[in-house]
Amino acid sequence: MIVRPWPDWLDDIWAKSPDKETGSPGESLAQHTWNVLERLAQTISLRPNLPDSLGCPWLWNVLFWACWLHDWGKAARGFQERLRGGPPWPHRHEVVSLAFVDWLASAFSIEETQWLVAAIASHHLESAEIKQTYSTLWLSEENVLTPRVAEIPDPTLSRLWKWLTECAQPWVASLGLDSAGVCVPALPSEASAVNSVRVNGADRARHWLKSYIRFVKDVQQSQQRALVLGTLATRGTIVNMDHAASAHAGTLPNPVLYGAKETLSRLGLDEDRLYDHQLASTSEQRSVVLSAPTGSGKTEAALLWASSQLIEGKPTPRLFYILPYQASMNAMYDRFNANVFPGQVGLEHSRSVLALYRRLLDGDGDRQGAVRLAKWQKNLSRLNHYPVRILSPYQMLKAPYRLKGYESLLSDFFHSCFVLDEVHAYEAERLAIILATVKYLREQMGARFFVMSATMPALLRKRLTEALGDHASILATPQVFVRFQRHRLEMLDGDLLDQQSIARLASEHMGGQSVLVACNTVKRAQQAYHDLKRRIGDDVDVILLHGRFNGRDRLIKERAIQSATGSRSADRKPVILVGTQVVEVSLDIDLDVIYTDPAPLEALIQRFGRVNRRMRKEWAPVYVFTQPADGQGIYEQELVASGLRVLDEAAGKMINEEEVSDWLDRVYQGDTATRWNEAYSRAYEGFTQSCLATFRAFNAADTLEQEFYKAFDSVEVLPACREQDYLRHMADGEPLEASELLVPVSWRRLAQLRRLGKAHLAGHGQPWIVDCPYDSDVGLRYDSEC
Repeated sequence: MIVRPWPDWLDDIWAKSPDKETGSPGESLAQHTWNVLERLAQTISLRPNLPDSLGCPWLWNVLFWACWLHDWGKAARGFQERLRGGPPWPHRHEVVSLAFVDWLASAFSIEETQWLVAAIASHHLESAEIKQTYSTLWLSEENVLTPRVAEIPDPTLSRLWKWLTECAQPWVASLGLDSAGVCVPALPSEASAVNSVRVNGADRARHWLKSYIRFVKDVQQSQQRALVLGTLATRGTIVNMDHAASAHAGTLPNPVLYGAKETLSRLGLDEDRLYDHQLASTSEQRSVVLSAPTGSGKTEAALLWASSQLIEGKPTPRLFYILPYQASMNAMYDRFNANVFPGQVGLEHSRSVLALYRRLLDGDGDRQGAVRLAKWQKNLSRLNHYPVRILSPYQMLKAPYRLKGYESLLSDFFHSCFVLDEVHAYEAERLAIILATVKYLREQMGARFFVMSATMPALLRKRLTEALGDHASILATPQVFVRFQRHRLEMLDGDLLDQQSIARLASEHMGGQSVLVACNTVKRAQQAYHDLKRRIGDDVDVILLHGRFNGRDRLIKERAIQSATGSRSADRKPVILVGTQVVEVSLDIDLDVIYTDPAPLEALIQRFGRVNRRMRKEWAPVYVFTQPADGQGIYEQELVASGLRVLDEAAGKMINEEEVSDWLDRVYQGDTATRWNEAYSRAYEGFTQSCLATFRAFNAADTLEQEFYKAFDSVEVLPACREQDYLRHMADGEPLEASELLVPVSWRRLAQLRRLGKAHLAGHGQPWIVDCPYDSDVGLRYDSEC
């Protein structure tokens, strides 16, 4: 967009080099600056009241002028030559930009000027990197910035001054920022301005850089809310604006949650036919904890709640929908993107580019186009572009763990709404970290949360209350719980892997039933799959799903499962689905019967929810084996044993999910409750001290980053039998197809394989190669030593 007046006298001053792929010329400093300011104006429209809520009424004014000045150092002759193919320029352009801060002095107090300087100086590198780069600057009388500032010719200084003089007020008005507190400064005369930079610019840049380093130290030591949160917002916003403008991300979409009526229409729901818990969600302006039976429209209730929220008098600017497993995130993305918020949904998890790529490839088969678009969509999510984002909690936790770019991620959390689906799925330690973050975002950033699950024991409710503060508890009516009674519990002695049990599973399928076989470990699931295939033969559909498949095979399997068992699929057919915990959460599948390993009660309830989901039958049997009851190294043995005792009393009866919370309270009592609470408290306090208590801007932490990835993220490895395929894709310029061959494993498992000499690195930047068998039917296998 070109606005008037436009500084065409600056068109030869570039901010960006020519794009080699498109052949487009270099982008001018003025054009890039306008793009940044335009993105800022769009961001301000999402949260116009943010400065006052943070106690930083000058925030938008500071950010506007920081965005305007942030790249002025690029006007130096050496930098311009570099953009045109010349040699590297040995200094930081953002530091040279500080030479112009004094031109704007009339618009800012001393305190505000510190914020302006910090925004400009930090829009690329961490403060520690800047400090290290210029570590000798204040130890010597010689100012290394002097020759760099001198590279900006006087005529260029005059043209920059003219830009401000003639364009500042019209641009503020054109962007509609008069009412946002953006003030146009009274500039010095042209001669005075040019002379101040020519004579004192380098010294003033050094002065402001020293001021920035002191300011960062003050921020790290401060407990003042306005300073701590305001600087997080300041750096996060300018970094995001600069990156979005550089990427040419386009106009920021408006929020899509504009009232319950529109959302009802998007969901295809009739207000008169809502359940009471859905209706109650539309009128609640606080955070919410919802307990309702599986299949009773909890997702719809969450969306109706989010669309009804007014935060600081505005509709919620962003909705973050958080799920624990990639399969459920992918499925929710498909649902939202196809029917509810088409084109407005971002997907964020460690393999989201692959998930997006495969969905795009289904269109016209253009591989290169699909690769570009998948990366672009992932990049848009990273740039806080989409109003609705589906992500794992670990993406959210990148902020308090201070991974690089954390302020940019955090800046989009202010005044936003979060849905935590299937909150039962996390063990005590991870739940503690998630809820500590929830409490921080609620107290400090005005975020609201909708937490939902079909199972909610009292000790979990207590921790949710601590995290959510004043909130509403919404419980489905007894009539709804009765209506959704669809499972009759049956307990079976013995082990699911006994040959007698395998024969029973095969018989169920031969009778025309779709059978869900739920195992606690990948190894047991692989054995069950092999035994069933041997008994039934290759003509019967037996599908194995677990977390140890590569991206290509995983997607094929998920689609086959959705086609055969999806509750809304038009191509349903009888299959046997053998799976691990990945089948528990948010997959919209509907089978006829389940046989499951013993597991904690809340996990079993979720597994049952994949059976008779649409209530095609009056009820369906759910079978729980009693062995092995030791937790199989996945679950705490006492949790499994206590759950089995409770279930044994209900055997042969219909399951009313309203009673499940009482069942869970009987499980989580005594020593079990003590151990759970102790584990939760240790993790909560440790995370609070190491992360939240030190949570400040300008302070990315390498040590915390390593801790984060080893605690929450798996590592992707390449089975040795797929190495040649991987190398072929890389040689053909198909890195995304190559990455589809990688398999996620835990860091602990990788360490074990390394100790056994079964894992090695092929080279720098290459994946770990593991000497473990892999095939598309059963995934990665470990031998008995592993």
